[in-house]
Amino acid sequence: MAAALFAGAACQNVDPDDPNKGGNKEKERLTELNGTQISEDANMIGVVKDSSGKPLAGVPVTDGYTYVVTDANGVYQIVGSRYARKAYLSVPSGYEIPLDPGTHLPAFFSSGTIVRDQQNRYDFTLTPQATPEDKFTLVMIGDPQCQTDAQVQRYMTESIPNMQSTLSTFASKYPNPYGITLGDITFDSTNTWEGMKNSMSNVKVGGRYLPFFQCIGNHDHNSRTTTDFDATASFFETFGPTDYSFNRGNFHIIVMDDVLATTTSTNSSPNKATWNYNGGFTTYQWKWLQADLELVPDKANKCVVLCCHIPFRGGAASGGASVNKTDAYYSEVLTALKAFKEAHIMIGHTHYPQNYLHNSYKTKSGLPIYEHVHGAACGAWWSSNLNTNGQPNGYSLYECDAKNGTITNWIAKSTKDDLGFQMRVYDGDQIYTGSKGYRYAWTTTANGGSGALNVGGSSNIFAKGNQVFKNAFVAAVWNDDAANWKVEMYQNGVKVGDFKRLGDGGSCDVCVCSFFFNELNKNTTSWTTSTASHYWYFVPASGNPSSEKNWEVVATQTIPSSKETNVYRCSAFTVDYGGFAF
Repeated sequence: MAAALFAGAACQNVDPDDPNKGGNKEKERLTELNGTQISEDANMIGVVKDSSGKPLAGVPVTDGYTYVVTDANGVYQIVGSRYARKAYLSVPSGYEIPLDPGTHLPAFFSSGTIVRDQQNRYDFTLTPQATPEDKFTLVMIGDPQCQTDAQVQRYMTESIPNMQSTLSTFASKYPNPYGITLGDITFDSTNTWEGMKNSMSNVKVGGRYLPFFQCIGNHDHNSRTTTDFDATASFFETFGPTDYSFNRGNFHIIVMDDVLATTTSTNSSPNKATWNYNGGFTTYQWKWLQADLELVPDKANKCVVLCCHIPFRGGAASGGASVNKTDAYYSEVLTALKAFKEAHIMIGHTHYPQNYLHNSYKTKSGLPIYEHVHGAACGAWWSSNLNTNGQPNGYSLYECDAKNGTITNWIAKSTKDDLGFQMRVYDGDQIYTGSKGYRYAWTTTANGGSGALNVGGSSNIFAKGNQVFKNAFVAAVWNDDAANWKVEMYQNGVKVGDFKRLGDGGSCDVCVCSFFFNELNKNTTSWTTSTASHYWYFVPASGNPSSEKNWEVVATQTIPSSKETNVYRCSAFTVDYGGFAF
């Protein structure tokens, strides 16, 4: 826990409208702390001890701009940036994550706000872990994105209990869990900040609390402000820092804000506005990350996990319009991550999953940096139980070998379904329709205008299909990638062929599009995404999927580092989404 200890009555001398103004506070400054001489320029100081009172040396402490490490007396001192809001630790391996006693959310940062032009003291206490945490679990949660109290309630009554149930039921497989949201906790709605904080407070799994670390997204930037810096204030006040790290065994886990807010636009949200943005990092952030990584020893035997909101894949402009290349640093960050044994980037933002291998950036183990773009907990914005590509609402579970510095397995977990539900199979010749009368076919590739196949909504939105699906079984395997999966067709228990994988951009899920436009009355291109492909196809000898009997589609994933395999099966067509509506 962090204790804020302001010297004397210094706070009374600060002009509340200008923290740079104030009376003479020099006499209130400490010149020595725990046997360490304090620099006259240091405005952030403190002692880091363990729970027995022993000072801890070498603990990294930061103000979000500068890093220092504690000395032999456990003392840190920082000449803090004028923009600094808090002091915080990079919690070392071997120690418990400090939790707030009221919420049991991570509390690795100071409880107060830095007051400029005064000496601020924050002490920290770290509790050694009772037993080594050789294995732990990362629970990655993409975009809860709650805008209303009703949506907060769904997150609290659907998503959170399912995490608790899954982690408890499979406790031996998923021990020592840590939750990390991947941005867009809220949706341009300052009204839901406290509700979302409460939803993730005091969540228990077995005999321990599940700590939720938070990453900021574009919709978490307060759109009632006018600068990117001010836009993050609400997040700081509610959850803490936006750029920070912590360590578990041979894992170094980093969370960063990669949203470069530019201007605001008016909209119909509770805030009446939303931020426009680009993806990337500022020069200050890049320098902070360099300093953070510099303090990680023995990188070649460690796994680094970088959690952000906007995808890296596709380059720095992937979050919005053209980006200021001075403030991007995606390639520099990728290069820095190569120094580790293994590197994973965890991403939200898209409301559909995509696994992307950065093959030009190989880590010390020879494996490429693996970017996991997660579907959303809210799916397609809480309109159903589906993401925009048909993946169920949910979260992902990562099995981490802390001793050996590797992620040994992972899975995308549906909120409503069991662990084995990882794909759907369609008849590529089926035409879908519904209450609005819009018709959709897997093989339609061109927009024929109003009334044509694959066109829906009052704006005549086109949903892209692909001719390769003609006469084919179509398997949608939403957590796949192009290198580490295979999909096979079996009949009567005998393999009869291999599926081929369609490239990214090749098609959307037309069955899902039919549901969104026919039953949910959607009317924008958000519901017809074809950016990421999850589609595999196989043409049976008969050329007629609907006539085939006793078939089974078998999808096999091989984890790159551990070589563990996961096998998933499906033996029935999905014919519509009528049961998925709310």
